[in-house]
Amino acid sequence: MSGHNEESIWNAERPWTKEQIIVSTFQNLTATLRTIDSLPGGIIASELEAVHLSLNIFLNATYDLLSSINSFKGESERPDFWNRTRRSNFESLELHIQRGVFSATMAAMALVDHTRIFADKYPVELYHEKVKECFSEDTLHRFIQKFRNFMTHVRITKSNWVVKHDKQGKSIFFFLTQKNLNKWDEWDPPSKSYIALNPEGVNVEQLFDDYSGKVKLFHDWFRSQVWQKYSNDLRECFECKRMYNAVNDRSIWNLLIKQVFLLKKIDPYMYLDRYLSNNEIEEILSLPFRSKRQVDRIIELVDEYGACDEEIRKAAYELFGINS
Repeated sequence: MSGHNEESIWNAERPWTKEQIIVSTFQNLTATLRTIDSLPGGIIASELEAVHLSLNIFLNATYDLLSSINSFKGESERPDFWNRTRRSNFESLELHIQRGVFSATMAAMALVDHTRIFADKYPVELYHEKVKECFSEDTLHRFIQKFRNFMTHVRITKSNWVVKHDKQGKSIFFFLTQKNLNKWDEWDPPSKSYIALNPEGVNVEQLFDDYSGKVKLFHDWFRSQVWQKYSNDLRECFECKRMYNAVNDRSIWNLLIKQVFLLKKIDPYMYLDRYLSNNEIEEILSLPFRSKRQVDRIIELVDEYGACDEEIRKAAYELFGINS
């Protein structure tokens, strides 16, 4: 390797070589990672990850809301649930649902803003058409959009529980009633239409179950379009990052195998469950014990970034007691 004759990446023109990544990492670990992350692909990846975090916050808030509703339904099956002595538990479950409606609505509209800002900076084909198809002309989305404004600027609207009986038995639903919703006069035509289509009230569970599915589908499409359009930038950044991670891992494995495990004569099989899943351990044990095949497969599973070179592999063979 000609690493000693290579210059560090912050002084070198791209594309950077493996040797330059190695030199830079040994010179300054933090500066190397910072330089890689400042590549166009690194910036795109970071900002896309922020949008994905916003999506997960919304989906998590929705899951919590739906879980709270299910908890209320489950607890309501207890004979004493409706007793006055359990009123505090009843009110606590109800409060979880009200909080969930607020949180999921706020997170939904925050996600809209975060996605739009990203798409303005990194446009993809058919984005506006897809937004129009999925959201702009969708009465469900427009209702949630206006509902956020209502709760933010006017008042928190309570979702009311209703017990219904049919041939299957008793069912509980949470509704945003038309009476409460119509106290506000700034609904736009699409959201008014959505309210009118639900004369009993807007079913909270149905509302967020339907909307979260629509949002997830859109973001699956959007993320794949970003990956496709900006694939060259992303590939450059991730290739450099994999080389950077390999350099770090190589140093760690050298230290761990040679100066800890071998020096202290530690049996590596005692620690397999720290690095491998149960299924992977079963696969390893299906191979001849203390064989090259077995150790090579362990290395293949553990070595995420291709850090293992011949020197580390030989040390691993020695560690596992393989002499030939």
